[in-house]
Amino acid sequence: MRKIDMKETLSPNAWGLEINSKGELTIAGCSTVELAAEFGTPVHIVHDERLQKTARQFLTSVEAAYPGRVSVHYPFKCNSVPGVVQTIQRAGFKAEVMTEFELDLARYLGYREDEIIVNGPCKTDDFLAKCIDLRVRLIIVDSVEELLAIERLIEWKNSEVDVLLRVNPDFVPRGMNQGSATGSRKGCAFGLDLKGGEVRYALNLLKGTPGIHFQGFHLHIGTGIRNSRDHADALACLPSLVEDARHAEQRIRIVDVGGGFASMTTRELTSCEMLRYQAFGRLPSLQDGQQPPSFSDFAGEISHVVTQVFPRGELPELIYEPGRCIASSNQLLLLIVHRVKTRLGAGKWLIADGGLSTVTMPTYYEYHEVFLANDVNRPRTDKVTIIGPACFAGDIVYRNKWMPVVHSGEVLAIMDTGAYFTALESSFGFYRPAIVSVGQGEPRVIRCRELFNDSISRDTIAVHDIIEEEAA
Repeated sequence: MRKIDMKETLSPNAWGLEINSKGELTIAGCSTVELAAEFGTPVHIVHDERLQKTARQFLTSVEAAYPGRVSVHYPFKCNSVPGVVQTIQRAGFKAEVMTEFELDLARYLGYREDEIIVNGPCKTDDFLAKCIDLRVRLIIVDSVEELLAIERLIEWKNSEVDVLLRVNPDFVPRGMNQGSATGSRKGCAFGLDLKGGEVRYALNLLKGTPGIHFQGFHLHIGTGIRNSRDHADALACLPSLVEDARHAEQRIRIVDVGGGFASMTTRELTSCEMLRYQAFGRLPSLQDGQQPPSFSDFAGEISHVVTQVFPRGELPELIYEPGRCIASSNQLLLLIVHRVKTRLGAGKWLIADGGLSTVTMPTYYEYHEVFLANDVNRPRTDKVTIIGPACFAGDIVYRNKWMPVVHSGEVLAIMDTGAYFTALESSFGFYRPAIVSVGQGEPRVIRCRELFNDSISRDTIAVHDIIEEEAA
């Protein structure tokens, strides 16, 4: 029986966690085993102080690297739990939204309209009209058709709006799978097609539309980016964009580089890794041979390119939209293994109370570390498949994952669940989990566990008819 080298995994210290005298994983002074018992599982645990500290480190890093103005906007799509957003908001982040719900939530949480930028490929006319009426700071235009819709709305409302043009630069970071490559010309519909001439067309269109004020460009090339050079390489198109803007008599006041910066304690699978994993069950490790870059590394590369393109007195405002690198590593998910199945010659399954169909969707395409929370130091000697509770063969958290010998009733901690886990969760017949924030040894519920009345609150079933039928 193989005993895995612990060098193939990270220490809990990488997440700011500790191990107590009982061998239990602890977060902000709280035992994860006790948290699982008190709040039930599945349950997400947010490391509140570390989340705010991470956000502040990012803001400090990008401001230090760039001699011009910098703004940082948190993308609500990453994790829109109000208690999480508030913590990031306190660190000085503004808001980036892409739906009416996210816009309403940002305003509900106290963001001023001039602190909100609006993104997304499918802004309806009603949504655009609302953004214009509220006078949000920026609308990021995703297509020529959307720009024409804004033009009609501006004329009808006799109003004005500031916009960025989202550019598809046809740049895909090496190894990135197609599902994440938002800067791919053939693989992703996002943005104005740079090579196809849509950017020039849009710039010239803006010349005759006085109510729409061009402010600059937005370039977002993907997610889970672990190489600090990738953003710099994508910005290689910036000189030609400057020239196109000049010919259209437009001035670039803002360059928005988007987000996509990876969490360094997890990573997305490459296209080849996805194929090997889904076809042959070969789960890769977290280590990919690259030295994880810092926030300063990313900021330095981006700042260098921008300052080389623009004269010192004409530096544009630089906007960042980090989500994953802020939220991911500061939240974890606790599950309990309720059943263990072993079949001779076929393998071992750990059946937990949360899975792909309920709370762990990103484990389909990302590598996340999993700890045995009640005995972190127990040797990893078993290759197992961790599955969820649904009556669905595809409800798989991980296949062929090296774990300790795990028994029924023990607690698993899935790391890095702060980005897209709660955004992509579903019920699939189960109540959705609570979210608990911990700080200074004190847990606080920031989202209650779903109850029956919560789950049917939008339904309009005629209950009195059912009662009368049962009485008859």
